[in-house]
Amino acid sequence: MAESRILVIDDDINLLKSAESILLQYDYQVSMAKSGKQAISLLEKELIPDLILMDVDMPDMDGYETLQKIKEMKGCEGLPVIFLTGMDSVRYEIKGLEMGAVDYITKPFVKDILIARIKAHINNSKRAGLSVSEESGVIEYDPEKLQRMQKTLSKTEFTVAKMIISGYTNQEISDICHYSYGYVKRIVYQIFDKLDISKRNELRKYFISE
Repeated sequence: MAESRILVIDDDINLLKSAESILLQYDYQVSMAKSGKQAISLLEKELIPDLILMDVDMPDMDGYETLQKIKEMKGCEGLPVIFLTGMDSVRYEIKGLEMGAVDYITKPFVKDILIARIKAHINNSKRAGLSVSEESGVIEYDPEKLQRMQKTLSKTEFTVAKMIISGYTNQEISDICHYSYGYVKRIVYQIFDKLDISKRNELRKYFISE
């Protein structure tokens, strides 16, 4: 039985019920919110899920604004958010990824692909959050350095940088995050350029307790 919990945010009741039905088939625990404000209220009560599925086009507070508020909440900084929306323009997808969403899936979606991406992002989030010593094969991040890097790098760059430090190749990052290989290469180049480094192992000094 899967223990991961997913919060679905959408003003479309039919979509909420459909998503809940699908997720329950895979033994996920499901919470639902009919608006961004309702979702924020749930998160403020410390009902923190392992992943959020969210629509973009919602009244009062759209998905982008909701995402921004979620990322500013304590305990939700690294929470993976997937946009699940009918807005299929590339510019909307780019905006979502730049704001920190880990994925952007357009409706109508293929159930098996949706579940595969959910599993990949939850596993990636759990691995990125590990903090054990290097000797035991896991990484011990420096909180102050992490905070500085969150201000220096975009959210996508920050996520990719941590995956690089964890030993993922560009191809593995592409597979896990469902980004194109070329997009990952461009993100890695941007990270190196911002930090003025040329090698992957040089990233460690910006994140790791020495």
